[in-house]
Amino acid sequence: MVKNHTVKPVIRTFIYALVLICITTFAGAQTADEWFEKGLESFRWQKTDEASVYFQKAVESDPGRDMFYLYLGISFHENGRFQNAEDAYNRGIELKGGERDRLLLNRGNLKTIRSDYQGASSDYTRVIDTGGLLASSAILNRANMELNQSSFALALDDYTQYLVMEPESPQRETIRELIGLLSARLANDAETARTAAELAKLEEERRLAEELLRAEEDARRAALMEEVLQSLSDSGRDTTSISAGSENIHEDFEDSALED
Repeated sequence: MVKNHTVKPVIRTFIYALVLICITTFAGAQTADEWFEKGLESFRWQKTDEASVYFQKAVESDPGRDMFYLYLGISFHENGRFQNAEDAYNRGIELKGGERDRLLLNRGNLKTIRSDYQGASSDYTRVIDTGGLLASSAILNRANMELNQSSFALALDDYTQYLVMEPESPQRETIRELIGLLSARLANDAETARTAAELAKLEEERRLAEELLRAEEDARRAALMEEVLQSLSDSGRDTTSISAGSENIHEDFEDSALED
């Protein structure tokens, strides 16, 4: 777990450089293993700045040992020097040695801290896929990350799988309780989703019914208007016929008068 430090980054860098100069100046010829042991001793006393210098010397003396990169990364990780830690983990992973899974697990933890959740999930999954001793730790860490990201279904699956892998885990009761809460949450979400879907369906049916009613009303009005227009048209034709007849009657009347 990464600790909080009050030393400013500039001062920490200065201290690191000073320790490196002192070690380089006063130390005699050391083997990679000797540097590594010095680093472990400093690390045990929580002198992580000093430890990182020794681990760096071990790496320089023997760059083919992924164990050195693992502890170098951890010491940087503890100091909050996350990019340096990731670089160390990356170089160790590239060696594909016996500490590969631990390097991947630590890098996944580091990426989680840095909010690179996709990268962290990928690292955890790679450890899980190997089926090694750290697979259960990776699946638990992935579950915790998914829970924090509100990916409840994924978290539930991983917590369940973790208990299958570690049935005697000291955390089993807590995880079982968490599984129960997640199951209830997902069931409630599913019910809410079903209710929302039903309401949406009813709303759509109501909207379609209203549209059909408006369409029928519009059709009725259009038919009525057509009927009225047709009636007006017929009435116009009748008026013309009567007028023409009247003119003929008038003319006949006048003709009769002249004859008399």
